[in-house]
Amino acid sequence: METRQIVVISGKTCSGKSELALLLEKEFGFAVVCNRRALVDTQWRLGMEQPDILDRRRELDRTEDEQWMLQMTKAICEREPASRPLVVDHLDSLDQVLQFRQAFGANLVHVHLYASDGTLHERYTKRTEGEASPLPYEEVNQLKEPDEIKLLKEDADVRIYTERSDSYDTLVRVAARLHLYTPPEIRCVDVLIGGQYGSEGKGNIVAYLAREYDVMIRVGGPNAGHTVASAAGPYTYHHLPSGSRDVTARLLLGPGMTIHLSGLLKEIKECAISEDRLFIDPQATIIEDADIETEKGGHLVSTIASTGSGSGAAAARRILDRGKKTVRLARDVEELRPYVGTPGNYHGSTSGRLEEAYRCGHSILLEGTQGSGLSIFHGAYPHVTSRDTNVAGCLAEAGISPSRIRKILMVIRPMPIRVGDPDGDQGHTSGELKHSTSFDKIAEFAGLEAKALNAAEKTSTTKRNRRVGWFEWDQFRKACALNAPTDIVLTFADYLKSTNSQARRFEQLDAETIKFVEELERVSQAPVSLINTRFPRDPKTSDLRSLIDRRNWTARSKGK
Repeated sequence: METRQIVVISGKTCSGKSELALLLEKEFGFAVVCNRRALVDTQWRLGMEQPDILDRRRELDRTEDEQWMLQMTKAICEREPASRPLVVDHLDSLDQVLQFRQAFGANLVHVHLYASDGTLHERYTKRTEGEASPLPYEEVNQLKEPDEIKLLKEDADVRIYTERSDSYDTLVRVAARLHLYTPPEIRCVDVLIGGQYGSEGKGNIVAYLAREYDVMIRVGGPNAGHTVASAAGPYTYHHLPSGSRDVTARLLLGPGMTIHLSGLLKEIKECAISEDRLFIDPQATIIEDADIETEKGGHLVSTIASTGSGSGAAAARRILDRGKKTVRLARDVEELRPYVGTPGNYHGSTSGRLEEAYRCGHSILLEGTQGSGLSIFHGAYPHVTSRDTNVAGCLAEAGISPSRIRKILMVIRPMPIRVGDPDGDQGHTSGELKHSTSFDKIAEFAGLEAKALNAAEKTSTTKRNRRVGWFEWDQFRKACALNAPTDIVLTFADYLKSTNSQARRFEQLDAETIKFVEELERVSQAPVSLINTRFPRDPKTSDLRSLIDRRNWTARSKGK
């Protein structure tokens, strides 16, 4: 049985019919059936004089044209997949509409557009501006009879007065009537954030989960580096979602991103990301060389151990320089145009791509940046980053409503780290660790090799040594209160006991580690669903298994 949605549009010339049909095609994938007269006019007008065009119009018998529209629509229905809706642009009589209703029954929706005659003439004059011999509006407009117009208005399922609406306003009203928008109760977004001071190992977790998602979106900036181990060797992502080179998911960079242009282009090339996979929001901020110099010259690097990536300075400049031409967004950069689009056709618009994903029932993974304890609002100021790193801040940067959230995964490590204190300036610090210790002591505690541990613990972005401390229960609970995680992810389990690196199942973990997991669950009131037992860094290893997966859920859709 045919269940395809069929939309037919009626209305006078310049009421907005074709614009609506084209937007239904562009935004919602409708197939467009064009009025035969429009097709013929396009073909015959090339090289023809106005009298010849008028003669040709008279050749098009109305009955023949009406039958042609219905036959063409049926033919396209047979050719197109049953799931693809159709829009007919346009019908000129109630008889035509009734023929379509008889053919397609309850699947048919009739949209009638109208405006005042003065507005219609004004639009037509603007449309034909520059043409040598434009046809009079009365000759172009086929819907003239007041009685016919009245009948069409009365029959219409949707009637829209377009006097004070542009084509996108009209689209929204029609799409709502067609139930094309996804209701807010549809929850298909999972968010992964850090629960401490960054470097919790988020990248490897995202890369592991990535194969289950249709869409991956990243927020933040190049000051956060997420290192991933895979069969292709380790790779550090600064802009792209972690694991991008190893999956086929659609990739989105949200409007809150700060982008270092050369770094992003390098990642795109190295990860072989095609133009049809990556979508960059036109409003993402470009980091300029001056922003990097500002952070270094302003002593952020030497006083609080900032990465000096320019992300914070770029964000501040975006606020302070509003109205000036000193701010470049992604939409202003020619090299990013394949991923952003052009004015009026920003196919990189995150809100548009997310709407599309909701509508299609796609699973979405939002990858957060840094950690909860570094939030500019909730962290220990001034030893914080330039944005809110909690789930609410990440959602705002991406443009995702909280009502879309299904799962919140918070990643923690048993021994939180901070970047090493700035070199050379005594008294300066990157921030407090409540129970400071050393990697030598951790190696001794867990039975690890101290030299290898110290060599491995360097920051992904600046390659600085890290400082480390014992677990901070109070900070962990605060992060739980701020983020309300549905799942906890524990990384670096081998730092609790070296034998954990060989565990492939939960019961194989060290007994004290299992007790630690149980206490994490009591404090957070959420299950520890994923446990990272080690970080494989040797590209020659044949066994990259490092995660114990205890989830009772998956993001994988039935079609994948």
